[in-house]
Amino acid sequence: MEGSLRLRASHAPGVDAAASWDWGALRVRCLREARRVLTCERDAEEAVQEALLRAWRSSSKQREQGSELGWVLRITHNEALRCLARRQRRREFGTDTSELPERGADEGVGALLDTLDVRAALEELAAEDAMLLRLRYERDLTQPRVAELAGLPEGTVKVRLHRLRGRLRERLSD
Repeated sequence: MEGSLRLRASHAPGVDAAASWDWGALRVRCLREARRVLTCERDAEEAVQEALLRAWRSSSKQREQGSELGWVLRITHNEALRCLARRQRRREFGTDTSELPERGADEGVGALLDTLDVRAALEELAAEDAMLLRLRYERDLTQPRVAELAGLPEGTVKVRLHRLRGRLRERLSD
């Protein structure tokens, strides 16, 4: 099977290398890699889709013809880790609903009340603290980028976000 993943024909310079890749076989291998990292099938599919899109967009940067399998698998692995990190952040704030079982009407009300508790806790924060959390978790910006936008040192942002998460966790567990 790996032989089928290699380029099917040699390319002349300037020809798009990705045009001759066996995308179906790449997808199968990438999905296997994403499933090794992620337990949720939907997340694995999403990671593979994003990885293949990234590979296609930057295929001209690939150094060696015929080595696309390892390259695309590395992109897939990194994308799966990003997905895992996003899932963890959603769990920290209680907004991850992907693993919840289907609920009846009464159980849905409980989940809605939990979500409202999170929003109420966020509204009680100082405006600058809420802004830091929104930049980091709603807009999914990196801590260095949050620090740049907030005009604060990166270390200060890291410490404040850590303390804010702790306060929110404490407030929501009461």
